Amino acid sequence: MRAKINELERELIKIKEEFKKAREELKETQNKLTGREKSLVKISEKFSSAKKNLDNVSENKLNADIELTQIKPKLEELESNLKEANGTITKLESELKFTSEKNNEMEQSIKFKDKQIENNKEDLVNRKKEIDKLNENIKMNQMETEELIKKINSLESKLNEAESSPKILESIRDLMVHKGFISDRELDNIFKEFE
Repeated sequence: MRAKINELERELIKIKEEFKKAREELKETQNKLTGREKSLVKISEKFSSAKKNLDNVSENKLNADIELTQIKPKLEELESNLKEANGTITKLESELKFTSEKNNEMEQSIKFKDKQIENNKEDLVNRKKEIDKLNENIKMNQMETEELIKKINSLESKLNEAESSPKILESIRDLMVHKGFISDRELDNIFKEFE
């Protein structure tokens, strides 16, 4: 009987140990389970957040698709405007090139005209010198001519005096013959008559 009690006690001890071990394992399993529940909650939160993000992305994509649909005609219009602007730029570049070439031609022409003007200025300066010289010659000739005219007038005066002297003497002689004398007044009248 005692042996049976001892055996029962041993089995009880063994059962207690197994129970204790099982309780520890249960506790450990509960801890693990609690950890896994926390992980699962976190995963659920992450999944929920990811789903929310996915929904946001889907909504953004839908909005982007709508905006793209609305923007597409504007983009096509802008592309058309850009094409037209490029054509205008090409045309303007061509006109600018033509204008630049014309401008170069004009500059060359202006340089040529400037050179001609410079040459004409030199010619004018030379002509002016010639004209000034001719004017000086004319003035000298005029002075010489005036001197000659004075000499001619003087000679004509002397010639007139010489030509009228015999007539004056004749008149004085006639008066002297008729009157016997001659007054200053009568003498002046005779000179005036032959001036």
